[in-house]
Amino acid sequence: MTTSAVLFDMDGVLVDSASLHVRAYEQVFRDAGIEFSMAARDAVREGKSRSEVIEIAAPDASAAIGQALFDAKPRAVAELLRTARNPSMPGATRMVRALAEREVAMGVVTNSVAPEIWLAVAEVLEAMDVVVTGNDVSAPKPSPEGYLLAAERLGVDPEACIVFEDSLDGWLAASRAGMRVVVLASTRPAWADGSFEVVPTLDSPSARALCFPAAARDFS
Repeated sequence: MTTSAVLFDMDGVLVDSASLHVRAYEQVFRDAGIEFSMAARDAVREGKSRSEVIEIAAPDASAAIGQALFDAKPRAVAELLRTARNPSMPGATRMVRALAEREVAMGVVTNSVAPEIWLAVAEVLEAMDVVVTGNDVSAPKPSPEGYLLAAERLGVDPEACIVFEDSLDGWLAASRAGMRVVVLASTRPAWADGSFEVVPTLDSPSARALCFPAAARDFS
């Protein structure tokens, strides 16, 4: 089937946000006098939602404290972004611009509930036809709901979508939506066996060949 749309996870695919997210959580939890555990750090790097990370880090916190932590996290991220370098992943902006020039439909599907600030700083927000956030779905990845919603909003068949993901939860979500999934990783993750398609960067020859089969060598 001809590819009708390219969909991206955000964290770890379009933007290198994990370390900054961890710093923001550490600041918020430090201000609240609560330790931010190693398990919670791992959850951030795995792309877990904000509510899931807070539950892992502070399972015994009251509802009021949990809500305060939830509300403070985006403010901490926004403050860090004011002085952070451009968070784009290698090749991400180049790939998005090339797709836009060829008028390929694009979207972002993320567990984040406030991805626009990241996408804007990475200079890819305006190129996206749809952005599906954690606020748009009833269940985060690995539920396929977000990817199915993106396909619906774009008016395309899920089977005609290529998805770039970097986590097992994301791979499961897109696979369950019936989409072709490509894992972005410098080395093959332990959870990705030989049947998984893996590319090192979004502007690598293998990624270009997937999105532009007839023009993989003429990528600018």
